Amino acid sequence: MLNFYKVFKNNNAYLLLLFYCSIAGLLIKFEQDYSLQNLLSRGIELRAGVSQRLSDIYRYLQLNDENEKLALQNSVLLAEIIEQGSVLRDSASINRTARFIDSSPISFIHARIVERRFNTNENLLIINAGIKQGVEVDMAVMTPEGLVGRVIQVSNNYAKVMPVIHAEFSVSVVSDSNSTQGILSWNGKQEQLAQMDYVPLSSSIGVNEIIHTADFSTFAIRGIPVGQVLNVEPDQKFYRVDVRLGADFSSLNRVLVVKKTTDPEKKSLMENTADEDQIPEEVQN
Repeated sequence: MLNFYKVFKNNNAYLLLLFYCSIAGLLIKFEQDYSLQNLLSRGIELRAGVSQRLSDIYRYLQLNDENEKLALQNSVLLAEIIEQGSVLRDSASINRTARFIDSSPISFIHARIVERRFNTNENLLIINAGIKQGVEVDMAVMTPEGLVGRVIQVSNNYAKVMPVIHAEFSVSVVSDSNSTQGILSWNGKQEQLAQMDYVPLSSSIGVNEIIHTADFSTFAIRGIPVGQVLNVEPDQKFYRVDVRLGADFSSLNRVLVVKKTTDPEKKSLMENTADEDQIPEEVQN
């Protein structure tokens, strides 16, 4: 016992160190077990989070691919719809034109508008019918709804048309109910609205009257529909008459060229008379 006490006394520092080391080891062991579990738990959470993120990214990329496929399919469908719509519109226009031709004794040349300029007061149309198809200068161009314009220049397979909505266009017209006559022209403002000039205050023209081309025209045959009277207001010497045009220039696609022009002898005589008497007439080109 005395020897043990001496050994303990002489080595107490080492024994205390060993004791403390043992306690520290136990504490470290317990701490390591908790940290390991905590680390494993956090690792599992991290792995699950990363997997979820990767899965979301993969699905997002797949959605992009699907969106691209859907966009491509939509573009194809849109092209088909546009093409079918154009065919339907052309078919409707052709059918309407065919019905009009069948009911008319006048001969026509079918044509389609291939170029247009509707951004100035000097609007122009190009149609795919020319000399080879029988088109001549000063032939009237129309649709079943109304007058479109006049041919001012021709090539072998195309023709240039001055539309009603041109600053230099004019045509002799007459109302259907009371035969009021005047000169129709366009003031460059509203596309669907023209003006009927030189209508005397003594006339009885009224709103909603139908306007046709008159015998006095130097290019259009008599009876081509032009439009409908929208407004009548008295001025100093004449009425100011607004006419809603029958032809819809915003959707114009197919037209008819009237295969008949004014008698050259009549046209020449009218032009000479107009030069001598200075009577208002249609602008010539």
